[in-house]
Amino acid sequence: MMNLRQTPVFFFQKMPFWSAVFCATLLISISSCQSKAETEPAPTTSDPRQSTEPTARVPLEIGDWNRVEALVQEHQGQIVVVDLWSNSCQPCMQEFPEFVSLQKRFPEAVVCISFNCDYFGGRRHPPESFRPQVEQFLTKHQAHFPNILNNVASDEFFPSIDLASIPATYVFDQEGKVAKRFDNDHREYGKGGYTYQKDVIPFLESLLKQQPTK
Repeated sequence: MMNLRQTPVFFFQKMPFWSAVFCATLLISISSCQSKAETEPAPTTSDPRQSTEPTARVPLEIGDWNRVEALVQEHQGQIVVVDLWSNSCQPCMQEFPEFVSLQKRFPEAVVCISFNCDYFGGRRHPPESFRPQVEQFLTKHQAHFPNILNNVASDEFFPSIDLASIPATYVFDQEGKVAKRFDNDHREYGKGGYTYQKDVIPFLESLLKQQPTK
């Protein structure tokens, strides 16, 4: 682009008067716009309403029930609550936000562990193949506590712990022993099954009251 300061005088001398005036005016205008563009910062196109903070990934490891028991022993002195769930279990997914809230409610006295049971044992679908969908669910609910994806097929795992189906919640006391298992194998909690608000949390509070003060 031609700069007015660099335009030779004879360029205008060879043009008709009004044409020269028009060109000079045009070049001054262009030069002014160019200087303004150089000095002013470029406008931002981002919309602050659309900006979001990156969501932190939650921890997830692949293991079996032995890993759960090892974690329970690592946290002796605290109550450990283990939630068994699956993406194919609607009651599990409905109650999971309450499970996350439980950890926030008792951040020091209680340790939450989630144990996912999506893996069903198919050869074409190893445990690792379920990681994306499990991570997506855990991240959505910001489950920032130990999470384990079971690597034992569900039809083998459930009989090994004498459980008919999920949802199920284990509560381990401060000594690492099973204080109670919540499930609906015997319709103990009615047609709708147990809930965290109605059943698990009151039981936890009773355990905490029994804990000796230091």
